[in-house]
Amino acid sequence: MSIREVTDTDVVQQCGHCGASTRVQIDALEVGVARDDQTDASVVPLPACPTCRSTEFLLRSPEDEPPHPAPGSFGHLHRLLVDEVHAALVKRKKVIPLLKDKQGRVDPKLAKPVAAEELARWFPRGLKIEPRVAEAVRAKEPGQ
Repeated sequence: MSIREVTDTDVVQQCGHCGASTRVQIDALEVGVARDDQTDASVVPLPACPTCRSTEFLLRSPEDEPPHPAPGSFGHLHRLLVDEVHAALVKRKKVIPLLKDKQGRVDPKLAKPVAAEELARWFPRGLKIEPRVAEAVRAKEPGQ
């Protein structure tokens, strides 16, 4: 699933399997996955697609990730949105309990916030990835 839009309250995700778009409340998401004694704070599990029940995860970019090789591409823009959603969840303390300390605090270093200037540069009309011309034409074709 890719995310196509982020607002203060929700995320629009598009299922990679069936193509259905779903609006998910940001506060319904949490940072982190855990299994046994291991946790991963870079993962945001997405809810199952209501149409086909596929499940996917958003992965925050690693700390040592080099600059994206294709600035402005879908992959680059998607990475920025994922990092922004992840940072917003950490800021809201929307993380799994195992990532909080005994007082319920969340380490802000878990997030990799995107600079406001970077967001303004790549998303001048809001945090939304506009469909490419080919995608827009395909969506308007009969039977699609």
